Amino acid sequence: KLLLVRVRQNAHWYLPGGKIEDDESSEATLHRELHEELGITLTPGSLRYLYSVTGPAYGQAGEVELICFAAAFRDAPRPCSEISAVDWLPVDAFDQFAPAVRILCESFLGATGRSVE
Repeated sequence: KLLLVRVRQNAHWYLPGGKIEDDESSEATLHRELHEELGITLTPGSLRYLYSVTGPAYGQAGEVELICFAAAFRDAPRPCSEISAVDWLPVDAFDQFAPAVRILCESFLGATGRSVE
């Protein structure tokens, strides 16, 4: 499962995170954004780079690059700031994902978009 978020009434889910500021590393951005959006603090030393994927931006023209990490964290994720919902979704729930998340699940996780129940 993936920890995903929605903003306002958007129909699709995407990865939490945000734009990297000029003076930030991708890791620093992740720490900041996850605290702002989900109220969680990453466990020191647990951050691990997984994969990067480029795909269509959700709800706007152009492309987005997702730099994906795994990490342990403290506290339960909750919607904060602009986030309206947060949940753990199965990696094969393609019809619920923003386009770049779909590409991530296909290319990195090998998901097919067909649930095997």
